[in-house]
Amino acid sequence: MSREEGQSRRSVLLSFRFLGTAVIGSAVMALVGVFGSLPAQLAMLGAFISILGGLFLSYLGQEDQREQKRAEVIESLSVPLSLASDRELFEHYQEISQSLTALAKRRDPILRRIAMLKFASVAEQIDGLAGGRIVFALTEAWRTVYEQLLTSPDVRQYRSLAWVRSAEYWQDEPGRQSMHVNFESVHRGVLVERVIILRDDLWPRGQPLPSPKILPWIEEQHNHGLWVALVRESDLGREPDLVVDMGIYGVRAVGVQELDDHCRTLRFTLDLDPQAVKLAEARWKQVLLYTRSFRSLLDQLPRQG
Repeated sequence: MSREEGQSRRSVLLSFRFLGTAVIGSAVMALVGVFGSLPAQLAMLGAFISILGGLFLSYLGQEDQREQKRAEVIESLSVPLSLASDRELFEHYQEISQSLTALAKRRDPILRRIAMLKFASVAEQIDGLAGGRIVFALTEAWRTVYEQLLTSPDVRQYRSLAWVRSAEYWQDEPGRQSMHVNFESVHRGVLVERVIILRDDLWPRGQPLPSPKILPWIEEQHNHGLWVALVRESDLGREPDLVVDMGIYGVRAVGVQELDDHCRTLRFTLDLDPQAVKLAEARWKQVLLYTRSFRSLLDQLPRQG
C-alpha cells in the first residue's frame, strides 16, 4: 500500500472533524448517561447511531473514490497494453518513451520550449495517422506508398484523375517509375482507369487529339492496356471542384496530389477513411459525364489507305 493510499484510508478516523466530534460526543453521552432521564438517553443513543451511519456512508464514499482512481490508472495503461500485441509499434512506443524520459532529465528550459513545438507537430501527424490520413509535403516519398497500394493483392481496381497542366507531368524519373507500376498492375489483372484533364493548350479546340507534347505519354498508357479518357479543363469550368489530381485505390484509400506549375509535388494526402473513398467515387462519376475515351477519339480519325 502506498503512503498516499494509507493516508486516504486513515483520513476519516484521524481528521480533526472526526476526532473533535468524537471527543465532544463522548463527553455529552457520558453526562447524559449519568444525569439524564431515560428519554434523553434514548435520544442520545439515536444520535450516536446516526453518527455511526454517517461515518459508514463516508467510508463507502471514499472507497468509491479510490475505485475510480484505480480505474483511471488502469485506463491510462490501456494504450501500452494494446500496443503490446503489435511488436513493431510497441518498440517505437518504448523508444519514444525513453527519449521523453531522457529529455525530461535535461531540465533545459530553452530545449524544452523547442521540444514542445516539435511535439505539437508530431502529435498532429500521429493523430492524422490514427485517423487514417497521411500527408507528404514537398517530397516524392509518397510514391512508395502509392506503389505498395497498387501492388496490394486486395486492390483490383485503380481509378485516377490526372490533372495535366504541363507536358512535364510525370515525365521525371519518379513519375516514369510510377507509370511502370501502372503497367505491371494491368498485366497482373488490375483494372486501371485514368481520366486525363488537359488544358486547352495541350488539347486545342478543333483538334481531334491532344498536342504532340503530351500525346506519346497518353498513347503509351493506352497501348499498355489502361482505359484512358480525356476531358479539357475548360469543359469542367462550371464545376471547379472536379478539377483535381486524385487516385482511388479500390475501396482501400484515396490519394490527392497537389502540384506546382512544373508538376513537382507540393503535397500528397492519402486518406483511408471509407467516407473519403465514397466521396471520391462520386467525384469520379461526375467527371465521367464530361469525358471521351481515347479509343473513341482514335476510331474517329480518318483511316489511311
